[in-house]
Amino acid sequence: MSERSVRLLAPEGTEIGLALASVGERAIAYVLDVVFSQLLLLLFVVIGLVATVITTSEHVLALLILGAFVIRHGYFLFFETRFQGSTPGKRLLRLRVVSRDGAQLGLDAIVARNVMRDLEVMLPLMLLVAPEAAIGRAPAWLAYPAVAWLMLVALLPVLTRERTRAGDLVAGTVVVRVPRSELLRDEARGTRATRLRFTREQLSVYGEHELETLAQLLRSAEAGKADDDDLRVVATTIARRIGFEGNEPQRAPGTFLRAFYRDQRAELERNLVLGRRIADKHERNNKR
Repeated sequence: MSERSVRLLAPEGTEIGLALASVGERAIAYVLDVVFSQLLLLLFVVIGLVATVITTSEHVLALLILGAFVIRHGYFLFFETRFQGSTPGKRLLRLRVVSRDGAQLGLDAIVARNVMRDLEVMLPLMLLVAPEAAIGRAPAWLAYPAVAWLMLVALLPVLTRERTRAGDLVAGTVVVRVPRSELLRDEARGTRATRLRFTREQLSVYGEHELETLAQLLRSAEAGKADDDDLRVVATTIARRIGFEGNEPQRAPGTFLRAFYRDQRAELERNLVLGRRIADKHERNNKR
C-alpha cells in the first residue's frame, strides 16, 4: 500500500508533503493514551481512598469525583496543548496533530477535536457493549438511523482519504508522522553539500522569506543566470551573519549555499510541524 501524505504550506511559500499517520498507528497511540490516563486515574483514586480513610472530611469524595472527571477529560487537552499536538501515546509512535492550513495549532482546535471524541469513540463502544443502555426504548425508526450515523462517524478514519476523524474535520487538523532528520534533496542535491552541518543557533537567524530568496538564487545558478561571484557574495554574507567558521563560502560558495539551504529548510519544516512559523529574520528577532 502506498504511503499517503498531506500537503501543507511549507516554509518558503511552497507546499511540502508530510506522511499521514495510518489508522493502525492512530489506534495504537490512542490505546496507549487510554492506558496511561487510566493508570493516572487509578493512582488518583487510590490516593483519594487513602485520604478518605485518614480524614473524615465530607469533601474528599466530591474532590475525588471532580479529580476523576478532570483526568478523564483533561488528559488529551493538557498534553496536546502543552506539547503542540503530541500526547505520550503519539510521542511513542512519532505522531503529532497539526493544523491543516500549516498555522500554529490553537486551543480552539484542540478543544474541538477532543470534545468530539466521546461522540466518535465512547458512544459507538457503548452501542456495541450495552446497546440497551445506549438506545433505551427508542423506537426503531429513530434507533436504527442513530446507530448507522454513529457507526459512520466511528469509521470516518477508514473512509476518508486523509484518515481524518470527525474531530479532525471540525477542528481542521490532521495527524502526521513527525519526520526524522534526513537530508532534504530539492535544491540541496549533491554529495559535497552533505559534508557541511549547521548548528540550531546558526539556523535560527533566517526565516521563510530568506529561504525563498536563497532557493531562487540556487535555481538561477543552475540555469546559468548566476555565476560563482554572485554565489560567493551571498555565501560570505550568510556565513558572517550566522557566525560560520571555515573557508567554504569563499572556496565553494555553491556547495555552502546548497548545504545551508538543506539544513535551513529542514529546521523550518521541523518548526512547521511543531506549529511554529517564522516568516523572516525580523520576525525571528522579535520572538527572541
